[in-house]
Amino acid sequence: MNKRTLSYADERDKTYGITGMTITLVVCNAEDYLSEIHLDNQPGECMVMAHQFGFKGNPRMSAKIVWEQTLNDLRVTTSMALGNLMCRRYILDRKPLTDDEASELRRAVVDEASEHCALDNDESARLFDACYHTVDRIFRHSAIRPIADSFAEQLTNRRTLSANEAIEILAQLGIR
Repeated sequence: MNKRTLSYADERDKTYGITGMTITLVVCNAEDYLSEIHLDNQPGECMVMAHQFGFKGNPRMSAKIVWEQTLNDLRVTTSMALGNLMCRRYILDRKPLTDDEASELRRAVVDEASEHCALDNDESARLFDACYHTVDRIFRHSAIRPIADSFAEQLTNRRTLSANEAIEILAQLGIR
């Protein structure tokens, strides 16, 4: 994937990207995967995920369970990447993703789904489209802008949040 798609223009852009990922995790009921948020970490290391995220099990687990877990992790990762970009575009830039950005993310998901889950292109595209439509509905909702702005402000002020703190802030703002 082209690093420019997800690279941050400045700290504010980074904060809204992290905000988008956090909101997406909570709305999609995947907040158990979050451990901590560190705004001052390098991009890619700001969202500290719980140990079960990406954990491939043990040799006694059936291949089906490991595959389902890997597929779910791909859905969560795809949704987080989309949440990152859509929050930045819809909330900061007040416009949707460009066709190039969406196509680039789709290609990356199709590649990952093929490599790690043995999905064909149509199955991968359906997974991406389902995640895209879900996250798009989240960030197009008129009530999300003040929530994202408030969460981003609190993250900027505090710099570090535990998963429980992030979830509690979002709950107080009306998510959950």
